Amino acid sequence: MANFGELNAETAALLGDVFSQGRLSEAEQRAALEVFKLTLREAEAEVRLALAEHVKDCPFLPQAIARELAEDIENVAVPVLKFSIVLTDEDLVQIIGSGNTAKQEAIAQRSTLTEPVSGALIDTGKRAVVDRVLSNSGAEISVGSFQTVIDAFAEEPGIQELLIDRPNLPTSAKERLVTLVSGDLRKRLIHKHDFPEALVEKLISQGRERALVTALSTAGSADEVEAAAMRLYLTGKLTPMLLLRTLCIGRLDVFVICIATLGRVSEAEARSALAKPDSREHRELFETARIPLHLQKAFQIALDEVLDLERGEATAWQFEHEERLVGRLVQVYDRLNPDSLESTLSQLGCLEAECGFPPPPARVMTVPNLA
Repeated sequence: MANFGELNAETAALLGDVFSQGRLSEAEQRAALEVFKLTLREAEAEVRLALAEHVKDCPFLPQAIARELAEDIENVAVPVLKFSIVLTDEDLVQIIGSGNTAKQEAIAQRSTLTEPVSGALIDTGKRAVVDRVLSNSGAEISVGSFQTVIDAFAEEPGIQELLIDRPNLPTSAKERLVTLVSGDLRKRLIHKHDFPEALVEKLISQGRERALVTALSTAGSADEVEAAAMRLYLTGKLTPMLLLRTLCIGRLDVFVICIATLGRVSEAEARSALAKPDSREHRELFETARIPLHLQKAFQIALDEVLDLERGEATAWQFEHEERLVGRLVQVYDRLNPDSLESTLSQLGCLEAECGFPPPPARVMTVPNLA
C-alpha cells in the first residue's frame, strides 16, 4: 500500500471491499484511509471509480471521504450518491444545488429521501429528476413540494399518473388533480383515493373558478384585468368566492380591480376604502359589491395576510402564507376542517349557499362607473 504508484483499479476495489467488510484492524483502517485520500487526490478516474463502487454503502466510511467522492466526476459520484448513508441532508442539498443532472437523478434514486432533499430535487424543475422523486416510494414529499410539482407539470399525463399513484397524496394535491385530469385518469384518481362523487363535482366547479382567477391574474396590464373583470361581471361570474380566491393567491391588485368593478367605484376609491376596515366607505363598498356578511370576516383575514406580505420581506405569495391563512380562517369559522385551501374555500362556498345569499344576476345591463 505504501507504493501509491502501483495502486490500480483492481487493488483499489480489493482495498475498498476489505475496508467495507470491517475486516481490518484499527491500524490497518487508518492506513487504508490514507490510501483512500491519496487515491482521491492523485489516482486516475478508473481507480477512483473502483474505490467508489466498493465503499458506496459502507456505514462507517468517514463522511469527508464520502463527500469528496460525491463531488467527483459523475461516474465516480453516482454510486456514492445513490447508496451512501453517511452523506447528510446538507451534503445532498448542496450537491443538488450544483446543477449536475446526473448527480440529481442519482440522489433521487436513494432508498429514502427526506422532505428537504426531495424538495430541493423538485425545485430543480427538471422533468427527469421530478420523475425519479415521484417514482421513489421511499421519498417523503411535503405538501408544498406536491403543489410545486402540480404548478410546474399540471398538464403532463406522465406526471399526473405518478402523482395519482403516490400512496400518501395530500388532500390539497388530490383536490387540484381531480380538476386537471380527465377520462381514465380521473376515474383512477377517484377510485384509488375514495373521492365522493358530490365532492368531485364541487371540485370541478372550483377548478373552473380557479381557471378564471388564473386568467385574470395573467392579464398583461391593469386595463386588461379591468376589461376581463367587466366581462365576468356582465355574465354573472364575478362572484364573491372568485374575489376571495384572488386574495387567497396573494393578488391584491386583481382583487382591488374586481371589487371596484362590483362596487361601482374607481380603483383608487376601492383601495382607500379597503385601507379603512371600520369605515363607512368600507362597509358601503362591501354592501354594493354584494359580499355576504358571513364571508366578510374571511375577506378581511385574507386581506390582512396579503397586506402583511406586502409589508414584509417576502417577494411572492408562498405556501406558508396559504397555510397561515387557512389556520386563521379555521379559528374564526369553527365549522371548517383545515385540510387545504381548496377544501376551505369549498366549505366557505357551502356556507354561502346554506345562508341563502342570492347569487349575482346572470346578466347585468347597467355598466358600473369606474371613472
